[in-house]
Amino acid sequence: MFSDPATFRTAEPFPHVVIDDLWDAARLRAIAAEFPPATDPRWVTYPDPKERGKRCGGPDMWGPETHRWFSDMRTPEMARELETLTGIQSLSADTLGGGMHMTSDGGRLASHVDFNIHPHDPTRERRVNVLVFLNPLWRNEWGGALVLGEHRDVEITPTFNRTVIFETSDRSWHGHPDPIAGEHHRKSLACYFYAPRRTEASNPHSTIWR
Repeated sequence: MFSDPATFRTAEPFPHVVIDDLWDAARLRAIAAEFPPATDPRWVTYPDPKERGKRCGGPDMWGPETHRWFSDMRTPEMARELETLTGIQSLSADTLGGGMHMTSDGGRLASHVDFNIHPHDPTRERRVNVLVFLNPLWRNEWGGALVLGEHRDVEITPTFNRTVIFETSDRSWHGHPDPIAGEHHRKSLACYFYAPRRTEASNPHSTIWR
């Protein structure tokens, strides 16, 4: 379903892959249409300037198409596909912190490394992020590019039906540090995958910001 595992595992600055047109376009358009307006009070927002303007929407905000997409992501079949791609075994999905994401004018997400241990289950370690962009038109001058690496090694335009899958670790620096410019809404879906905690895993830590 995804791509050659060698492409993922040898990518720099850390294992990742960018795949265009992975999902049925009509399905993604239906999901994008289910996003509530920016003024909806159910959005979770963040006052910290490092993630200023970021909105996160959990299951209580999802429409039927969005629910179906996340249900598909949580199937054993999807986990096996990701295990084949990444080489990481015993993956399982979790929507904690994921779901619908939307950032608007002036919003940004500073470069960071994600928390590493599930906050409610210390036996599970966060290993893989899956992001899907829902923006039918996106220009680089609007900001919001997904940046990978400590030195902005890779910049990914968040255009429609573009999927980014990357391994999370203490070196998987990522974010979209350039603020959104203008009346544009950067929409995406995020699903995070965990695996049994390794003995060599780092001590538990929260998000680390640059």
